[in-house]
Amino acid sequence: MAHGASALLHGGIPAQRSPHDVPSSWLATHSRKVRLRRYARAMGWDVTTDGALVGDVGGLAVRAYEDRGHNTVLELSAPGLLPRMEMVGAESRVAQVGDGMREVHLGDAVFERHYVVRAAEPWMARAVIDHVVRRALMSAPEQSWITSNDRVVSRSRSRIEPLDLFARATALRVLVQAVPWEAYEDAHQLPTYEAVTAALTARRSVPAETLPSMPRRA
Repeated sequence: MAHGASALLHGGIPAQRSPHDVPSSWLATHSRKVRLRRYARAMGWDVTTDGALVGDVGGLAVRAYEDRGHNTVLELSAPGLLPRMEMVGAESRVAQVGDGMREVHLGDAVFERHYVVRAAEPWMARAVIDHVVRRALMSAPEQSWITSNDRVVSRSRSRIEPLDLFARATALRVLVQAVPWEAYEDAHQLPTYEAVTAALTARRSVPAETLPSMPRRA
């Protein structure tokens, strides 16, 4: 056997090389995977084979990963169909693009200096993104999000960090919790304006701490 072939691999690192000889790209990738596993353990989550973090926040399934631009993508699963909405940074305001969604004015000057909300049904967005939701979104690290069927998909410009990730996921859980699920007769069909109005009126008559917890996804 040639002398050059005697370097056996151990844990992915050539056995006869010092750490200083290992390519920096390998060290960076290896270190990143170690940190992701530590993040997952700290939050009681798991790491998939493709490097995504999966777990739950308050009963909602969560999946987080980094895209090719090293931005964090966060997905939350809701108990049913979500109203079509999106939120982007105010500096990213886009013209109406013919997708059936319109800019929604929420009457909150502080919030709207930071974020723009668009929705297919503006009245539903106003019902869901109330002052509690706006406060949660403002308290979390910056992110943009859009609903897609029964999921909220969030993006942020930073890499995965556990505290930031958990704060963003918690804010999105508040958003999902604010949807008037009790107004739904069918989890796959949005309720009527009248049903939503009645549900919100009933909610206001119940102390917040006695409201039912989020229904779990089957």
